Parts: sequence; structure tokens; C-alpha cells
Amino acid sequence: MHYVVQPGDTLWRIAAVHFGDPQKWNLIAQDNPHTQANRLLVGESLFLRDSAVTARMGTSAPPMLLTKAHAHTATASASEHSPSLIPGRAFLFVLADEINPLNQKVVRKVMVNPKLASALSFRLGTTVPVMPNPELFGLHATAPSSPVSMGRHAMGMKPSPFSSASTHPAGAPRFSGNRFWIDVGKAEAAGASFHNTQEILDDLDRIARKMKTPQDMARVEQIKELVKLDREVLVKGPVPAAAVKGATSMAITRSLQGVQIVGFVVTAVDLTNATQKSVQQNSVKPIAAEGIRQAGGWTMAWAGAKLGAAGGALVGIETGPGALITGAVGAVVGGVAGYWGFDWIADHIDSN
Repeated sequence: MHYVVQPGDTLWRIAAVHFGDPQKWNLIAQDNPHTQANRLLVGESLFLRDSAVTARMGTSAPPMLLTKAHAHTATASASEHSPSLIPGRAFLFVLADEINPLNQKVVRKVMVNPKLASALSFRLGTTVPVMPNPELFGLHATAPSSPVSMGRHAMGMKPSPFSSASTHPAGAPRFSGNRFWIDVGKAEAAGASFHNTQEILDDLDRIARKMKTPQDMARVEQIKELVKLDREVLVKGPVPAAAVKGATSMAITRSLQGVQIVGFVVTAVDLTNATQKSVQQNSVKPIAAEGIRQAGGWTMAWAGAKLGAAGGALVGIETGPGALITGAVGAVVGGVAGYWGFDWIADHIDSN
């Protein structure tokens, strides 16, 4: 019988579907000596020997009488015998700006919305200041050169060289305000320092030892309980905008990380399938070719992310949700282009 080559076909795939055994690809190659085994042409006609087909069907019926049911059975069996053949391919090259979702973060709540600040001021009976958006302007202490200690800051002595934050995933539960997540590593790289809850408690103990009245000592103990409840962390020094994310940015980041994990899984599946194909063919070519495709895709995805972010910065989108989106778009474009570009090279080694 004769078979017309379809897009995406390989001798290995055709043998798996029509003969039930991908190892019989060499039979097709033998019967079609003028065909380039590693680069089939769409529309090309291939001769498939009848004996292999009838053996696959377990019957002496002529191959041209195969029914749709038989064809379905052949395809299903091919899947059973050839686990490295997957019905579809999806390549997701998205690089979230934080590869590791476990990067240490602390949360600071501040008022950036005038309406919310006004409502809270009315409820508390005191003025609640509105701060510039930390995603655009970063975070800064009210008095960077102040000698106020950590414990005194916790007791309410302001201005101070510290900004309060929390290790609670959603911020300190006692306070209202917009949540902003601070990337500890990025902030430290910019010169900020972080002081954990225990350090604050130790300084409060130092202050308590100097107290002369039971009332003052009781007040320090009360502050200590609040510090523990809030899981308070103090930040000293300026925190750049690049180290700060608001709620929308964090939601986008987590979504991109999820997409990225899917991309990693797809890559792992592709490499596993290529490894199986290499073992079955006793050739290193399939795994080498797939490695080239994946390396090209991920390398160009990384470069595309950087170019996308740089392009956004040129039009003033340097931080916040917009910066994440421009970087993600660049990663997708770069990754897909890289994969298919390197696919052309890899096809000369082993066609997929």
C-alpha cells in the first residue's frame, strides 16, 4: 500500500501507527531507498509493505480493506507500545522574574489609596498619612540617621530609621493598608538590612531592664506580645522599587510561575520521550536533537524576557504589573522563536 506523508510525520511515527512497532521504521526506509529518512517531505508517497500491515492486524486480509475501527485499534496499540509519542506538543516559555517561588519575602502594609486612608482616619479619629506607591518609589524610613533603636521603634517612637514589615504571608493582621511584598534578597543587594522578630524582642528586653516602675515594665511586655503576634520584622535602609511588589504584581508573578512550571514539565516529557526513542533506535541522535531544541528555546526565552523588560523600560514601564507583562511577552516570543529556530538545526540530526 502507499501512504502520503502528513505534517509532523517521521518514519518512526508511521511505523508505530501502521505496523504497531516503531522499530519497523527501518523496513519503510529499506522499501523507499530514495526517501531521506531524517527529513520526510509533506505529500511524499511512501510504499508500506503488506506483510508488515497484515502481521500487525493478525489477519491475511488485504491491507487496503482496513476499516476505520482497525485504524483506531492500530493507533491505540501504537500508543501502548510507544509511550514517547504524545498526541500534541505545547511549548510554554515564560520566565517569571523570580525563578524560585520560595524566595524570602516580608510584607509591609501602607496606605496608598486616599479614599481608604480617609475612611480609616474617620474610624480611628486620627490622621492616617498617604504614602507614595512603593512599587514606583520604593520604601524609605522617616529618619534614616535617627538613633532610635529597634525596641523603641516597636514602642512607637517616631521618626526612626526603620520601616515595619511582617513575615505573615498577608501582612500583620492588626494593621490596615495596601499590602506590598518586599523581596529580601533584592533589598539586601541594594543595601537594606533586615532585623527579625527575635532581635526586636531582645532589644525590648534590654529596655525593660532599665524600667523603674511595674507599669512601664508591663507596657514593654505588652509590646513584646504584639511584636510576636505581628511577627514583626524591621527594615533599615532604602528599599528600591524593583524589590517591591503590590497585590496585582504578586498575582501575576504567581500565575507566570505556574505557567513556567508547566513549561518545565513539558520539557521533561519531551526529553524523556527523546531518551526512549534513542534507546529504541540505539542511537544518540534523538536525545541530542531534542536537547538542542530545548536549550535553544529556554536560552532565547531568557534573552527575550530581558529584552521585553528593557523595551518596557524605554517607554517608562520599569516596575509593577506592566514590567512583568512586558518581560513575559518577550519571554514567550523569544522562547518560541528560539525553539523553532533550533528545531531547524535539530531536524538535520533527528526529525521530530
